[in-house]
Amino acid sequence: MVRAAKVSDKLKQIRIFPQRLLLPETAEKLLNEIDSVKGVVRMLISGKNLPRTITCGPGTGKDVNHPDRIIIHVSGCAFELHVIVGEVLVEVDNESAVEELKKACERALPFSFELKRGYFIKTKATLTDYGKYGFKSKFDETINLEDERMLGMVDPHAKLETNLCMVRAGENV
Repeated sequence: MVRAAKVSDKLKQIRIFPQRLLLPETAEKLLNEIDSVKGVVRMLISGKNLPRTITCGPGTGKDVNHPDRIIIHVSGCAFELHVIVGEVLVEVDNESAVEELKKACERALPFSFELKRGYFIKTKATLTDYGKYGFKSKFDETINLEDERMLGMVDPHAKLETNLCMVRAGENV
């Protein structure tokens, strides 16, 4: 989930680590609570992969109909969960948002969780990013990416359309 603000080193990053893996309903509730916090710039969910097909063994190629691979709605954006949510990384633009983030987690999670500060989402382009997006031009060596907030948000080999939900500037800000 990406919010309207430029990524910078001055932003604070928070890692929300619930004591348990989240069901899709709980993950949806938590993400919507986090989205309602003023000052959230972007958030990233991670956890165990929910593959669409079996990738190895005697059942290779067969469909996996996992009950947790469902469509959830966050901030009016619908997307399919590809992971069992184990942690949420959130970037905020001010210190007061951190306390509001903690309150949002307390409202959404019926069990304990940890909040840790640090740098968890990359904020600068890496060699992999330059390999995927390229340079703007022969004379401009900045990364060929319209919105730098997308750095560190998806797997470099994944297609953005299926893994990223963008909330544009002016919407729910």
